[in-house]
Amino acid sequence: MFEQILPWAGLVVVLFLCLPISPIQKLILEVSTWSLRLGMIGLLAAGVYLWFRPSELPSGVSGVLADFPRLLSLLPDPGSPAFGLCAACLVVTVFVPVLAVLDVSRKLAGRLCQLRALTASPVKPQAARSAEPVLPTADEVAEEGVPILRPIERRTAAAAIASAAPRPAR
Repeated sequence: MFEQILPWAGLVVVLFLCLPISPIQKLILEVSTWSLRLGMIGLLAAGVYLWFRPSELPSGVSGVLADFPRLLSLLPDPGSPAFGLCAACLVVTVFVPVLAVLDVSRKLAGRLCQLRALTASPVKPQAARSAEPVLPTADEVAEEGVPILRPIERRTAAAAIASAAPRPAR
């Protein structure tokens, strides 16, 4: 009887974990990030252990590496002390980017409500700017109360600057 209920209970739990509920998503990301991180640290610790006792290398590791001769050619001799440490470092190096993605996703999951609020507001695209500035018309200026700035020629500007400041006596 219990054997028939257990798969259905597992289905309900997994179905519940698949729902897009923010606290559940954050919990899943937290658990998976810490699981991966602790697994990587454990793998590195196993590599250090195999450095001191290379004869205790599990036979399953040799069997898996025998299926990948190119990978085996990159690693030191399986009987050497460096083999276990190098194999552990290689596996951990592969999973470092996955850990980074999980860390970033975990941090963003805490701010999911803020991100949804930011993305919900419509974004107005800016018009392409031309090389020459567009001056407002007199009607637009009257409505907004902004003064019209007229372009000044160089000679007029130079004369205004020269007349504003007296020249020092020589």
